[in-house]
Amino acid sequence: MKNNQLSIRLYGRPVGILEQTPTGKMRFTYNASATQAISTSMPLRDEPYDPIASEAYFGGLLPESDAIKKIIGKRYGISAHNHFALLKAIGYDCAGAISCHEIDEAITEQSSFPLMGNIMTKDDLYEHIIALPQKPLFMDDVNGLRLSLAGAQDKAAVCLIDNQVAIAKNGCPTTHILKPSSRAFSGMAENEYFCLRLAKKIGLAVPDIQLRKINDITFLLIERYDRRIQNMQVERIHQEDFCQALGMLSSKKYQNEGGPSFKDCFDLLKNTAQPAIDRNNLASALVFNYLLGNMDAHGKNFSLLHHSTSNIRLTPFYDMICTRAYPDLTSKMAMKIGSKYDPALLFPRHWEQFCDDIQYRYIAMKELIKHHSELMLKISTDEKEILISEGYDVPIINEIIKVMETNIRQTLERFDE
Repeated sequence: MKNNQLSIRLYGRPVGILEQTPTGKMRFTYNASATQAISTSMPLRDEPYDPIASEAYFGGLLPESDAIKKIIGKRYGISAHNHFALLKAIGYDCAGAISCHEIDEAITEQSSFPLMGNIMTKDDLYEHIIALPQKPLFMDDVNGLRLSLAGAQDKAAVCLIDNQVAIAKNGCPTTHILKPSSRAFSGMAENEYFCLRLAKKIGLAVPDIQLRKINDITFLLIERYDRRIQNMQVERIHQEDFCQALGMLSSKKYQNEGGPSFKDCFDLLKNTAQPAIDRNNLASALVFNYLLGNMDAHGKNFSLLHHSTSNIRLTPFYDMICTRAYPDLTSKMAMKIGSKYDPALLFPRHWEQFCDDIQYRYIAMKELIKHHSELMLKISTDEKEILISEGYDVPIINEIIKVMETNIRQTLERFDE
């Protein structure tokens, strides 16, 4: 067994070798038998991919939080900065259909798994959620979980069995993401739930989502779009976020730090199975995020689904939150529109410049802004009442509506000038 190599498998089939070089960097090489690329940034080829390309993709499978990586590292006796070792420890159930294995680990090539898990009692689930900051990803020595989720927030990957939260077992891929409300930002779970419901009502594709409460903790259960469940069998579907697809490091997910721009994102969609539809959907999402006040729509919050080599599509949208409802968070957008990061400085000429950059019709963009504005104003109060009827009467919803109404009024006034 080689300690400096991992067998990288796609849908359980070996696709290549991830190697840790003597300098501690990662290098990936496809097997000669590989038939499907793991990333649009890493097409099939004989030559190894250098550490920069390898880190952009494989590092992007790991949690972004340094605190979470330190806890994982401490548990496994490895450095929090050693991404190869972290993947070796927790890289079995990653986003998409990628899994990391010891070189000599048996190959099963299993395409589907029975939906199996240990259903948690209400008390167990509460204790697990409370312990998330100390035990990220619901890591438990008894269950020996080996799963990884990208992102910076506290979250866990679980299964939903008979509408009950369960810890996956016997190699079953997880089916849902559990996200508790943030301790630092009040009402974060209700915020995301409300915003995703609005997004769905205006026609955006979003994952199925539930808002639940245990004692004093509110949490989200988000169905994974990179899993398919049929007849109590779970299948993985390969996916990658835009940073991975563009070969950019997760640490540079914001445009002003060298991360993706909207032009990069729209150009990426020129090569999907249905470019026009995907580009229109991304335009719809960016207008929604702008009007909503979501300043955190960065490169890792958009992804591609790889149904096959020739069938790559934009995924449903996720992590749609009104960040402007929290005064301590930035007022600058993660990606600029035209030449502006600050919505307060954004005028029609900047939208026109933006449309030129992404090769999108300006008239169509103006109609999209008008359509979303009218619909969001119309449905937001109804959605608020639904949330209240479900037992979630929280101040953050009023703040979201206030931010949204201000953004919409300012935008429409400027287009009418």
